[in-house]
Amino acid sequence: MAQGAAEAGAAPALTLQPKPASVRLTRSKLAFLLMVALPTIFSALYFGWIASDRFISESTFVVRSAKSPIAGGLGGLLQMAGISGSQDNSYSVQEYMLSRDAVSALSQRLPLREMFDRPGADFVARYPNLRYGKSEEELFQYYKSRVEVVHVTATGLTTLKVQAFRADDALAISRTLLGLGEELVNRMNERIRTDAIRFSEAEVARAQERLVETQIAITEFRNRELMLDPSKSSLIVAELIGRLSAELAAVTAQLREVEASSPSSPQIPGLQRRIAALEGQITLERQRVSNASDGLAEKIAGYERLNLQREFAVKALASVVASLELARNEARRQQLYLERVVEPHAADNSEQPRRLRSVLVTFAGSLLLFFVAWLILVGSREHGLARR
Repeated sequence: MAQGAAEAGAAPALTLQPKPASVRLTRSKLAFLLMVALPTIFSALYFGWIASDRFISESTFVVRSAKSPIAGGLGGLLQMAGISGSQDNSYSVQEYMLSRDAVSALSQRLPLREMFDRPGADFVARYPNLRYGKSEEELFQYYKSRVEVVHVTATGLTTLKVQAFRADDALAISRTLLGLGEELVNRMNERIRTDAIRFSEAEVARAQERLVETQIAITEFRNRELMLDPSKSSLIVAELIGRLSAELAAVTAQLREVEASSPSSPQIPGLQRRIAALEGQITLERQRVSNASDGLAEKIAGYERLNLQREFAVKALASVVASLELARNEARRQQLYLERVVEPHAADNSEQPRRLRSVLVTFAGSLLLFFVAWLILVGSREHGLARR
């Protein structure tokens, strides 16, 4: 009885009632309106009536080098003319055109801010706008959104595209950028010339110093030893020894003849003294040549060493002088070239914005976002019901 009373007094169980289909349909329509219809309408209004025309000036150039070869295709054709493409320098010009230095140089030569803020330009695309303020950094960021530089490694060509609200402005910016690129290449050429000549001149100066030092050492040797050429002095000594040896042989032969014919002849002591004197002189002269401390042999070795150093210094000086002359000849001709393949031109029709394409992209993106959100919502609902 108590259990029945408890069951009777218990509150009825709550049951989840599905929402009416009309409510779900209304929410789906509202979500579609907010996520798809309104963005598409705003996009159509902006690109159809508000967005300003933007003109593009396009040009193509290549940076060539007289030294750095590239193989195949256009590179082989350029090598036949004695000039080859320079990939590294092309990238240098590309980076410069998209740098703050380029913006600063453009601002000095052109009214860059006024070109990006022409009368009639819409509030979204002009400068300054809701995204970019008036600072130099924001001008640089806006500039990068309007200037495009693309280098193609396969051909070595670099394409420059400039957008502006007037065709003449885009043309002026493009021409000025190409001029700045040529100035950069000229500065690089000047640096190459200066470095090459300075290095060669330094080598010539060092070679001259070595030659002067060697010549000074030879002069000091001559003053110290009191002889111009030890080799020639050794020849004189050798001739003297030869004459003394010949005279010694003659006197010895005379002595033997006298001893054989007249053993008690009074000439014998005189001849013996003369032989002893000749032998002593020969020994003395030979010591002058072979003495380890100050002999002619040691002096000849030292002199020959100095003389060999002088010959090396002369040859080294001749070599570096030739290198200097070659460096000067190379410096007279330009090492790098910025060759304009396609000159910039003023566009007849605006290429940006692409109105219909932009509206369709907005619609497709919004629709995709709507379906993703719908799938997430349905999945979360099914997961919640499964847990219950």
